[in-house]
Amino acid sequence: MNATRFWEIIETAWTTDRVLFNLRETALTTNDPTLIRQLGNIVSSQIAGHIRQQLLYMDERELTRFNHVMEEKLFHIDREEIHERVNGSDEGFLHRRCFIVGMGERYYDMIDENPAAATMNVSAGDIGFIGYRIYEEKFGEAFERYCLHCIESGSNSRGW
Repeated sequence: MNATRFWEIIETAWTTDRVLFNLRETALTTNDPTLIRQLGNIVSSQIAGHIRQQLLYMDERELTRFNHVMEEKLFHIDREEIHERVNGSDEGFLHRRCFIVGMGERYYDMIDENPAAATMNVSAGDIGFIGYRIYEEKFGEAFERYCLHCIESGSNSRGW
């Protein structure tokens, strides 16, 4: 699995429900903070559930790679200028970065390139940990986290 496949999984999760897909499209076009906040709960519940369904079919190698790409994406946006826009304690900032990833590649890239476009206080922590949970369920052991990138807030020394 590579980053392209990773983003396809996220995108597929959004395409399973046309209403949610259209709601996200409107949010991506307008960047309306009210709509973005509304999507926080949707990402945590429904989108996470759709991602979960896809991950259940992965073998150990694919799931490991999914987790590594997730960690890389979360690590990359662990930056002070993003934190200033989305707020949160260390754990809160991690959950806000999870939301950014859960919104898909277009939103992720938008925030990566222009942190000022981010909406404050929108979290979806389940997205960042779903791969770990599936791994443990399927293979009966905890996933070895942070082999390549630590997702804890403040870990990206270049971003702070």
